[in-house]
Amino acid sequence: MCVVLLLLCYSAVAEPQKQKVTVQGKLVRAMAIGGESTGWAIQLDPDVTLEGKHSVEAAFRDPTKIEGLKDKRVEAVGKLVHKQGVETGDRLILNVSSIKEQKVH
Repeated sequence: MCVVLLLLCYSAVAEPQKQKVTVQGKLVRAMAIGGESTGWAIQLDPDVTLEGKHSVEAAFRDPTKIEGLKDKRVEAVGKLVHKQGVETGDRLILNVSSIKEQKVH
């Protein structure tokens, strides 16, 4: 029983709370070595970074529904997660819960 309790405590500490974030930028196709990619990325505005990066991979429940937003400026809301890849190492991914096109004025 103590072992189970220790494992539960460890998993609660090891997985930090994921907060919703909103990002803005250009939705583009992405590729990576060994196919370690969600297939999409959001190129952030030049003066904005997430963990020191100017883009973030984007994961969608149904990627076919966002094809019409390719190469357009978008605002996306989701939770940031880290995923370890064999070839790419640690990757920052935004699990998108909503996305919309931003009209350029």
